[in-house]
Amino acid sequence: MSKMILGLDLGSNSIGWALLSADAENQPTDIVDAGVRIFPKAVEDKTPTPKNQKRRASRLARRTIQRRARRKTKLMNYLITLGLLPENLKGHLQPEIVLNRLGDPYSLRAKALDSDLLPHELGRVLLHLVQRRGFLSNKKTLLGRDMLDDPDVLAILTEEKEEETDIKEETAFKADITQLRAEITGGGFRTLGEYLASKPKHECKRNRSGEFLRTDRAMYQDELSNIFERQRTCHPVLSVEV
Repeated sequence: MSKMILGLDLGSNSIGWALLSADAENQPTDIVDAGVRIFPKAVEDKTPTPKNQKRRASRLARRTIQRRARRKTKLMNYLITLGLLPENLKGHLQPEIVLNRLGDPYSLRAKALDSDLLPHELGRVLLHLVQRRGFLSNKKTLLGRDMLDDPDVLAILTEEKEEETDIKEETAFKADITQLRAEITGGGFRTLGEYLASKPKHECKRNRSGEFLRTDRAMYQDELSNIFERQRTCHPVLSVEV
């Protein structure tokens, strides 16, 4: 049986191939056959965005939601052990029903700055604060700190620079945050929670379709510090370790 040599030319959207016959010294003697296989482009039809980039973004969104849910559950169980939330929340299929009976979280966040809260009211406030932690710097900083072990995050962090659209989006975020800070300060409010509590009950207080409230991480950190400082006087459980 004569010897054969297979040659391949690998491209991003195609593979060229040639099958050659060879002599005893492995030198090509003839072309047996040749051709090329063309593959559909691995980008979206209307934009040059790679399809795997879209899938990666979707995976990151799912993981972010899952981690947020786990973070909330973890804190809820911890607050229960501290006596700051009712025991019947454990394993409850609809925990929001129990939580809503403890009071409106926005009103409680404002009340916590000046008045003593009941233990379960304080737990309601702390659990509410952990659900949204605000915008932090830029995408790389946010993802790098929160999800550094995620393979899709690692892929993003190896990119040489941010996409132009991401830079524009971050600039818009910061502009909205600056405007919100001005409204909070101009209205004489001390914290984000006190500002939100002043709004009508059914007015948008978080991101929804057509309406956006851009907050940053520092707003939540400052509010948490203020609440801890006031509530520590009536809740000894709020130790340095806690």
